[in-house]
Parts: sequence; C-alpha cells; structure tokens
Amino acid sequence: PQFPCESMRTMFSYFLVFLFGSLCGVSATVKSPIVIVPGILGNQLEGKVNISKDPHWYCPEKFDWETLWLSVLWLIPPFEGCLAKYLTLEYNASTKKYENPKGVETRIPGFGSTNTIEYLDPSFEHEFSDYFNGMVQAFVDKGYERGKTIVGAPYDWRFAPGQWKDSGYYDALKKLVEAAYRNGGNQRVTLIVHSMGAPNALYLLTKLVTQDWKDQYIERLISLSGAWRGAVKSVQAFISGVNEDIVIEKPAWGRESQRSYPSTAFLLPYPSNDTWTKDRVLVSVSTPAGSEKNYTAWDYETLFKDMNYTRGYDMFSEVKDFSGPMIPPNVTVYCFYGTGMDTVSYLKYDSSFPNSQPSITKGDGDGTVNINSLMSCGLWQGRQDHAVHLKSFNNVEHVDMVRQQKVIDEVVAIVTGD
Repeated sequence: PQFPCESMRTMFSYFLVFLFGSLCGVSATVKSPIVIVPGILGNQLEGKVNISKDPHWYCPEKFDWETLWLSVLWLIPPFEGCLAKYLTLEYNASTKKYENPKGVETRIPGFGSTNTIEYLDPSFEHEFSDYFNGMVQAFVDKGYERGKTIVGAPYDWRFAPGQWKDSGYYDALKKLVEAAYRNGGNQRVTLIVHSMGAPNALYLLTKLVTQDWKDQYIERLISLSGAWRGAVKSVQAFISGVNEDIVIEKPAWGRESQRSYPSTAFLLPYPSNDTWTKDRVLVSVSTPAGSEKNYTAWDYETLFKDMNYTRGYDMFSEVKDFSGPMIPPNVTVYCFYGTGMDTVSYLKYDSSFPNSQPSITKGDGDGTVNINSLMSCGLWQGRQDHAVHLKSFNNVEHVDMVRQQKVIDEVVAIVTGD
C-alpha cells in the first residue's frame, strides 16, 4: 500500500507491532517475566541404569530412562536404598570432577518449562509432590504463560556451581533469561529463587554476568528461604546422615550418598565474622577420656580429619567461595524467610562419633535453614545501589515458603504491582 505521509506509515507500523505482538503471546498483563531457580531436590531427575549384578537382589540392574527423583515408587522400602545407590556420585581424581556410578546415566528434564518443578513426581500430581504449582498457577491466572513468560531453570542439584558452569547450565540460564525478556515484550525479568537456588543464582549474578547485562535483563531477585550461608543440617548430613530433607518429610537418603554430593558441601555453614563466627560451636564430641571436643565452621579441616573423611574438606574447599563471601548482586532484592520453626542448631555426639546419631539442640529458623543464614541477604543493605528488602514470616516452614498462599500473594503483588 501507498502511504500519504511518513507519520501514517509509522502509525500503521505501531499498529502491526501491537496486533501481532499480542498474537504472539506478549500479554499486556505481564509486567515482568519470571525465571524460577528451584532448591536442592527441587526438580525432577531422570535416570537410565545398566549395572553389573547388584549385591541387593531387589535393586533393578537395568532399565531405560525413567524418573528417579521424585518417584513415590523409589521411596518404598527397600527400594529407597537402590535410589540412593544410583544417585551416589563418585570422585574422579584424574578429571577432578564428580560422576555417576558406572552404568548409571542421568539427565534433567524440563529446562525452560515449569512442569518439572511444579510437581516433583510426574505420575502423582498431588500435595505429596507439589512444589511450585501454586505459585506458577497464581501467575498464570494473572496472564502469564507457562514456558514463555514464566519458566523454570532446573539443574542437577547433586552438584555445585563449578560443575554447573562446566556443564553449560549458566550459559543456558542466561539465554533463558534473555528469551523470557523477549517473550515478555522486552520487559526485565524477575528471578524467583528458593533454598539452594539462592546461592546458585547469586553465583551467576556476581561472577558470570556484567552490570550492563543485569541492568538490561534483571528487574529484581526474590529469594524464598534462601540458604545463603548454609545450614547446620548439612553438617549433620556429612557426619551421620539425616532422615529428613527439604522437599519431602522423610526421604531415606543414606550417609554415603549425602556425603558424595558437592551440593552438601556447598550448603555447609560458611565461616565468617558476621554469620558463622569462631565462637559459634556447631558440633561437640565426647572423647573416650571423658572430655569434649568442639568444632565451629572454622574447624572443618579438623572435623573431617576426625571423621576419617578428608575428601569432605577437599569438597568444601572447592565450593566455599562460589557464593559464601556474599558479594552484593546489585539488583533489587526481596528476601523472604520463615522464622519460629525448630531448626537444627547444635549437634552433640558420643564417643561412637561419627557412627552414632547426635543429640540435637534446635534454634530459630525455618526448620531447615538457620535464621542467621536466612538473613544474610541483609548484609547487602547499604552495600549496593539497589534496595534490599527483608521480610520474615512467622511459623512458615522451609518448603511452605513456596506454597503458602500469603507468601504467594505477596510475591504476585510485587511482580505485577496489583
């Protein structure tokens, strides 16, 4: 068509952009696209197994790709022991990397979608495996579209930032943020992170992208139950194992598998003068002579030596500085956390250490992460150009911070302005 003047051509171009932009899914109600980074155990993991004869007759030796985490069938005794065996990592001294056992392959499904973080058991979409479903649905009700303007960034939660980086996870995460930005009509993205997803995202924002990139693509970071500087429960996992964890109430993870994960070391309390201090005793052990030996977060080398597990200290040394120093991300931060829940704070072992279960003293926190770690994001106040907002929710448990309606409502209000 012939246009009588430039202004009419421009007007018609704007009309086409508006019309076809709307048809392509850019909703006027989407004010900031969302990328979700889940926590430890917070997304599905699939496996394929072809191993030599297992000493446990009941453990399948060969099967094709299927969901290992989370599948309710693998949590039924005695098969939970098989699951722990399949997911235990082995250290390769030649490559200095952690690997699956021989004959086990794993993969992470659903990157860029939300289905593998909404429900953790794909065959059992019920409260038992519900994770981010309520929050995702709340945004969908506001006009967001799964896989376009609200997306998930699942990862292999057994590892830590070093191997996530080597595997290409952070490159994919950057591209996912940029795609969400475009899908949302070139509007900056809100990162919603939970638990270990908080220090995971912090590594990206402080070590792998420029300030110009953040200024262009990131609107805000919303942390829910951020395990910023670890938790005493991770110390317990290394020493004697734990029989309760972050996503479901009582999974049966053996000590061997828990010790093999770099993520367990990544979540150890980080020694610092403002969070886990030199006088904050985490572990006490009764000696045969009747005295007690104390350990703080500054004593890991000695602790792991006394446990006869020096690889644990090596693992901690490899991961401790990825996010532990708490470098300000220099984006707007909303830091939500639970309080008033009994949380493992101090472990006392008898002389059978480390092969006994501890007497546990509990303190404040969200039931999983200690209060001083949850509040570490407050260290950024006054240290960065962007605002840092902290808010506590009394009697809200670690995973419920993602599922509680009052928390969901506040997150939706922040993002949408409603």
